[in-house]
Amino acid sequence: MAEIVKLQPASVGEGFRFDPDGLLEAAKGNGFDTLVILGELPDGSTWISGTANAGETLILMERAKHDLIFGSDE
Repeated sequence: MAEIVKLQPASVGEGFRFDPDGLLEAAKGNGFDTLVILGELPDGSTWISGTANAGETLILMERAKHDLIFGSDE
C-alpha cells in the first residue's frame, strides 16, 4: 500500500512543481469513492476530469479548497 502524505502547501517553494505522472501513479489503487483531476495545460486552459457528476465534483473541489485554506480536520 502506498504511503499517504498530507499536502502541506507552505513547505513547497514558489514555482516548484511535482512530476504530474508520478503524482498520478501515486494516486492509483487508493480506492477513491470520488476523484477529480484538475490541471492547467501549457496553453493556459483548464483540464478537469472526474468520476462523478458536475455537482458532486464541484462539492469535492470546494471541500478541497476549504482544507487548503483552513486545514483539514483529519
